[in-house]
Amino acid sequence: MCDKSLYDSFLINLDKKISKYNDLHKDFICCRKGCSHCCEKGDYPISEVELEYLMLGYSKLNYDMRIKIQDNIKILEKGGACPFLLENCCAVYKYRPIICRTHGLAYLNKNNVVVVPYCTSEGKNYSTLYSKGIFSGEPIRENLSTDFLLKDFRADKNFIIKPLYDWIKVDAEKVEK
Repeated sequence: MCDKSLYDSFLINLDKKISKYNDLHKDFICCRKGCSHCCEKGDYPISEVELEYLMLGYSKLNYDMRIKIQDNIKILEKGGACPFLLENCCAVYKYRPIICRTHGLAYLNKNNVVVVPYCTSEGKNYSTLYSKGIFSGEPIRENLSTDFLLKDFRADKNFIIKPLYDWIKVDAEKVEK
């Protein structure tokens, strides 16, 4: 894993930036504590450094919470609910991956294409500004994709981003054997 203090500093700065973006776009964002719609179905693409940080958070949970998460992992399906989602809340919120930190925001990707959260089409975030593939608002003019944000942590030639399912299910299967 990369230097934990370096990653902690990175996340502190990222969270400050995300907080400013959330304040700037608060009229278009519906996300609130307990809203877990985005955690109930998805691939949750993360890097290995994020997985290690996520598991650090997991290791700090009480025994009962860890057991519930282990049970969730046993029934984990590709594209299903995040195993760290317990009672509509993230059990490892402080340690959550970048995709979770930036979800809900409309931003420009590396090709200057507006990326909107999937919940937009379900009448949630930015739904008043997005119709039939056209975004009529002012997106955040910064690429908030995990790959871009972690560019400084990609010194390892094996740096990859893959769905949480692929990271966790493989490890869980190894432990069971």
